[in-house]
Amino acid sequence: MKRPGTLRAVFQMGLFLVSLFGISESFSAAASELTRTHSGGGVTVKVTHLNPQGADDVRFQVVLDTHSGNLDGYDLKNLSLLRDETGKTYEVAKTENKGSGHHREITITFSKPSPEAKRLELVIKDIAGIKERTFRWNLE
Repeated sequence: MKRPGTLRAVFQMGLFLVSLFGISESFSAAASELTRTHSGGGVTVKVTHLNPQGADDVRFQVVLDTHSGNLDGYDLKNLSLLRDETGKTYEVAKTENKGSGHHREITITFSKPSPEAKRLELVIKDIAGIKERTFRWNLE
């Protein structure tokens, strides 16, 4: 026969694990609302808006994946721009690269757009024969 203390500990551990799973699900849901994906030309580009409430800058995580070819030749600092709904464009301030070959992860940073901007579009040009891939987020 098990002691009541052991059963209580098992029950408390179960509650802890269930609450932990619930928290990770809410983080996952929030991240998915900020992530956009475009596949074409044998390359999948997945973009996550990292700081939609950013005070000083705007950052995106860009993941490039392919099963054929090498992705190292794509310089996203020169192939990317940020655009608001009025058509005003913002150039890349800096990039940080991780990975190489078939799988790359790049953090792209732009200066803060106009406070009046209601929508942002990250435009990535000329990847795997796709002239332009556009990823949109509403700021309101």
